[in-house]
Amino acid sequence: MAILGITNRTENWKTARYFAPLMGAKSVHLARRLLPLEEAAELREGHVRMELFWCGMRDYISQYGRKTAVGKEAQAQYSTLFGDLSEKVMEFKVGGRKFRAPEGSYDLSSKGGRTKLTSNLSKTEIDIVLESPDHLFIGEAKHESGLGADGKDFLTHQLIRQYVMARILLKLREDNRKVVPFVVSDDRESIKKTLQVRFMQKQRWLREANILQWSDIEALR
Repeated sequence: MAILGITNRTENWKTARYFAPLMGAKSVHLARRLLPLEEAAELREGHVRMELFWCGMRDYISQYGRKTAVGKEAQAQYSTLFGDLSEKVMEFKVGGRKFRAPEGSYDLSSKGGRTKLTSNLSKTEIDIVLESPDHLFIGEAKHESGLGADGKDFLTHQLIRQYVMARILLKLREDNRKVVPFVVSDDRESIKKTLQVRFMQKQRWLREANILQWSDIEALR
């Protein structure tokens, strides 16, 4: 029953309500859903752990207490892994549509770029995260609102920022697991048309099979 008769429409509440029942042994069901059949068949109960509203880089910095050192290492990894990301983002078009990103976005050599990168990474939250022996699954949940983009951020676009953070964090930990993004929304066909999803697919970071609806999550419980 809604509190005071008012329906809670926040994404965090819906995310918790749908994903909490998958905590524990059932989290393997979601991990299997996000992998090709041959990889999914290898997963067993106990192989997968899940957390919600995860700020991995922030907590990594806090745990190891080396913000400056971690920042420099993260910048070096960004340069190696994503040195051409600015060019790819700025050149990306779909039917005449282009990303809205201020000059200097994604460019580590831009004014304040290094400081902004470290700040963005530490403030990046991921709605749903699962880990298995070979994969780190990162999920973004959307309900009524669209995918976020903030022109003040160095990593301007939400899905790209989350993927960059996850890849860099694994490198800092010398962890070879593969990052597997997924998206959950009210309307699969609608979110597939967004530039962020199209870009993630073009880079082969996001599988079309991992663009889900809330009903897909409900079916796993």
